[in-house]
Amino acid sequence: MPQTRRRPPRPRWKRRPEARHEEIIAAAAEAFATTGFARTKLDDVARRAKVSKGTLYRYFDSKDALFRDMVRANVVTVLAAGEEFIRTYEGSSRDLLAQLIRRMWDTMRDPGMAGIARLVHSELHEFPELARFYFAEVILRARRMITSVLDRGVASGEFRRDLHPFAARGLPHLMVFSAQAQCFFATMDPERLADDQVLDGILDLFLHGVEARPPAGPAV
Repeated sequence: MPQTRRRPPRPRWKRRPEARHEEIIAAAAEAFATTGFARTKLDDVARRAKVSKGTLYRYFDSKDALFRDMVRANVVTVLAAGEEFIRTYEGSSRDLLAQLIRRMWDTMRDPGMAGIARLVHSELHEFPELARFYFAEVILRARRMITSVLDRGVASGEFRRDLHPFAARGLPHLMVFSAQAQCFFATMDPERLADDQVLDGILDLFLHGVEARPPAGPAV
């Protein structure tokens, strides 16, 4: 009888290296948000990412390095997209600021991003090197991004020339803590506001705070 030829075995599917990296980053974000930075172990992250600890160490040699990459992947990329949006925007500065606030709100209201923000404010003061990293790569960069929009509006006459330096600092504070309140405390609030109401309130408060005021009329 003729011998049937056996088909060669199909190669086993393997995850691409970049896919593994992304899965580890996603698992780290979940673990840090759920357990906190201090209590999270690399074993926990490996288990969530469904990789061995040895595989995880091929990408990250420490928990600090993993945190930095997690921030760059989840936060810094968003800031870079915002900077490009500002650079190419052709409308008025007021409309640009309103659009930027909406984009910021959509980002900060995301439960994953809210978890990162809560981690930063609750724990990072205990890790000075990571705090300095976050301040330089996120807080200062966000401040410069907002300042560029405010400066644009001042130059065009749309925003007040006497804007206080706190304006560029105040907007991220307002956005972050409003999103935190919606994510973690809204169900406890007897006078809860919907997300759209919170966003409308932020737009109303901040835009009216920076818009150029008409000159005062003569005293009567």
